[in-house]
Amino acid sequence: MSIGRSHLLLLLVASATAFALSAPRRASAGMIAITDSDNGREFTLARGDRLEISLPATSGTGYTWQAATIADPLVKPIGDTKFKLDSAMPGASGHQIFRFSIETSGNGTLEMRYIRPWEKDTPPARVFKILLIVR
Repeated sequence: MSIGRSHLLLLLVASATAFALSAPRRASAGMIAITDSDNGREFTLARGDRLEISLPATSGTGYTWQAATIADPLVKPIGDTKFKLDSAMPGASGHQIFRFSIETSGNGTLEMRYIRPWEKDTPPARVFKILLIVR
């Protein structure tokens, strides 16, 4: 019986770990931290919650992340976009950080596009997309 119990315990620990890794990360009460690894995920939120999205970017390439327009805005940008460098080297990579507040109930997609703003007819180099369900 002890072998069966140890397998059950291992299964419970693995299940709890998987659940903890799949849950949205809350940086503080009402603030949900989202990274590139969350691309394609679904998030269930409440009005008044805030999102902080951190996406990798390289400052010297001309590429920048921009939010695609949402027809029925569930989210509203908060403040200016920040850029956090990974090192002090010129042209170093880093992360663009966006903050949004959740304004209304409903469902929608928040899409971010990694583009060079002056290249109007060029598709984005990368697309980041999450589904928002706001209750």
